[in-house]
Amino acid sequence: MFWKESKGLNTLSKSSKTAVTAFLILTGIAYIFGFANIYLTYSPVDEVKGLSINDIRFAFYGKREVTTLEKSIDGSMREHFASDAEYNTVKAWIASGAEEKDFEPVKSVFQNSCLTCHAADIAVADVVLENFKDVEPYLQQDTGKSISRLVSVSHTHLFAILTVIFILTFIFSFTKFPEGFKQFIYGLAYFAVALDIGSWWLAKSSAGLAPFVLIGGALVAVSFALLILLSLYDMWVRKKA
Repeated sequence: MFWKESKGLNTLSKSSKTAVTAFLILTGIAYIFGFANIYLTYSPVDEVKGLSINDIRFAFYGKREVTTLEKSIDGSMREHFASDAEYNTVKAWIASGAEEKDFEPVKSVFQNSCLTCHAADIAVADVVLENFKDVEPYLQQDTGKSISRLVSVSHTHLFAILTVIFILTFIFSFTKFPEGFKQFIYGLAYFAVALDIGSWWLAKSSAGLAPFVLIGGALVAVSFALLILLSLYDMWVRKKA
């Protein structure tokens, strides 16, 4: 059977090579965009330029000396304020005790700067900021991503990345590399996916486990790179036997 006796990707027809190559290259580009999205999402969390362990720690475990709202407006949401004056209005309200009787000026700020994404009919990331009752849950101690949010992103991410990894490993299985080496690459790829998802839950449970998020992400990146580059090598560089 063809899957038991692979003759290498370099034996494919030119049209098949073109199609598989396009898939591999676009998959690599998609992963780069995915990494860029992660960087842009998490790097502002600790208010210091660049992605760091603190960004990961605060995102998953929480910045527990402040409220969820304050962490957000000092981090990734800071750039969305229409002006520094609006940002300072919200900060002053939080510092004064964030009481409902003083909410009207803050409500005006949210209407101007936040409701494009956080109105009830849009609710990006399930966050609504239309009135005090909506905002009140975010005035509690920041404990990072909620369990429900982690379940949601774990579910969608796991199904999406497993599908891509399976296709990449399936393509790689037709290369002429030794079986033992192939098995190592397969194991690395699926272990990386498991660690990548599992590390979010580790980081949620303990601030000290945040580095595992970066380790898991790095292993997934290495797996993608190996599967794509080695398949391209076998297809276009390796000489036919």
